[in-house]
Amino acid sequence: MNNDTLIFLFDTFAIILLIGMALMLMAATRFKGVGSYATLIIFTTTLPHYIYIACGYFHFDGLALLIAPIAYSVNLTIMPFMLFLAYRAFNPNYRFRYSVLIHFLPAVAFAVLVSLYLHEMSINEVANFSVEHAASFRYLLTSVNFLVVTVQLATYFYMIFRYLRKAKQYLFSNYSQAELSGKVWVPRFITVLGVLMLAAMVSSHFHPFGGFRMFYFINVVAMGYLLYQELEHAHAFCRHHSMVIAMPEEEINNFDATLPQSETGTEEDSTQLKQYALQVEAYLKQSEAYVNPSLSLAEVAKATGISARNISRSINGELNKTFFDLVNGMRIEKSKYLLQNKKQFGLTLETIAEQCGFNSQFTFCRAFKKCMGVSTSEWLRKVK
Repeated sequence: MNNDTLIFLFDTFAIILLIGMALMLMAATRFKGVGSYATLIIFTTTLPHYIYIACGYFHFDGLALLIAPIAYSVNLTIMPFMLFLAYRAFNPNYRFRYSVLIHFLPAVAFAVLVSLYLHEMSINEVANFSVEHAASFRYLLTSVNFLVVTVQLATYFYMIFRYLRKAKQYLFSNYSQAELSGKVWVPRFITVLGVLMLAAMVSSHFHPFGGFRMFYFINVVAMGYLLYQELEHAHAFCRHHSMVIAMPEEEINNFDATLPQSETGTEEDSTQLKQYALQVEAYLKQSEAYVNPSLSLAEVAKATGISARNISRSINGELNKTFFDLVNGMRIEKSKYLLQNKKQFGLTLETIAEQCGFNSQFTFCRAFKKCMGVSTSEWLRKVK
């Protein structure tokens, strides 16, 4: 078995592994959610490479010539796709607009550049494109690709995490769904993928096909991480997918969690904010409105007669919490009482979760451990 065969078998194994994990992921999410969108991204950026290499292995040189421009420029679409993944994570109703096509111009331009170069090559040379005996122009293509990807990583990481920071601030300031804390995997996924992608680009700069091997490894790792996240959240996701919050992109982008200095500086204003905070806490405790899993800041504002802005200012400034933290803290406090008396009341973890405002047992257990630092069972052993 020669070296080319081993390389092709490695690539084929990676593709089969990706397909298998993708099918499991789709089954877990029922073809819904951001995980399915991320799966589409992974395949979109992987299959052209594999098809090109397969064509070279089986000597379909004409087809390889057609696919090569896509195979060698598709990596320039990854970071734009990651940006749209971030949008989809916090706004499931996000739809592509024609204006976003500008993000893909570098990939299109590079594909055209590769096409022009390949036009000057013989069919036999296509199979060995940028592998050995690289001409100066060929090296230039590789260098330009590396430079563009590096610039993209810096630019899109800034755009992505700026958006994610604002989205998190907006949602945690206006909503109480405990499922929101589960979205933390999105920035982690994008960070890991970006770091691995940079490593692959560095590798490809010194050994192009070595970079391809690294690229397959990246996609297997990324798909594995997606599969882990979605299987872990599958129960809660499938039961409560319809409750996912969809917020207009403009509201998130324009949201500013910081308060103007002029609004927070006077003693009179501080006293008023304290009164608002006490009034909101009293309302939530007396009415037990916090057991509503989808309770929002707007609903509390309507019930108390205090503007949403002043409630947010009072919670942030006087209690040093977000609306999300305040409501879920009350839910956890009630759950502690029910946990200590679950045998007396004949309660299960699932019924406790529902009575305290959590959509599922999984969400409740995760929120409890995050708040208390231990699981429900560990906490019960400590208090007994």
